[in-house]
Amino acid sequence: MFEEAFLKVGERLGSLQARVVAALVLSSVVFMLLVATAAYAWFNPLALCRQQSSSLFFGTAIADQGRVEAADWDRFVDEVIVPRFPDGFTLLAGQGAWRSSRTGAAVREDSHILLVLHEGDGESDQALDAIAAEYKTRFRQESVLRADQCARYRF
Repeated sequence: MFEEAFLKVGERLGSLQARVVAALVLSSVVFMLLVATAAYAWFNPLALCRQQSSSLFFGTAIADQGRVEAADWDRFVDEVIVPRFPDGFTLLAGQGAWRSSRTGAAVREDSHILLVLHEGDGESDQALDAIAAEYKTRFRQESVLRADQCARYRF
């Protein structure tokens, strides 16, 4: 009789131990998934955004050549920006300042700012990169600044 009671207690403890181990394994897996998701969001904050606001900042000074004239900018908008974002965008005028990586000199210049609200998709990302690359090539620019943010918009 003592042996039967002892075996029953052992079975119950074994079953309890198995449940405890399973719960610990499951909670460890969930914790690791949460940590991985948090790390992914930390290093790629736009990955979880369904809608985004992106801005490109275009300087107008051309090294040793003067500046991008209004007619040249208008042609660039019509030829390069409109085809990539036919549903709409906003253009703003600005005044920028930056330090040249070539000369180290501080440069102040008029600038154009493109603001686009878009779905957080690869197509929009590629279109913005292509616009910046074309501007740098066409107007011999060192860089075009790009700023992306999570957004929520509706019409």
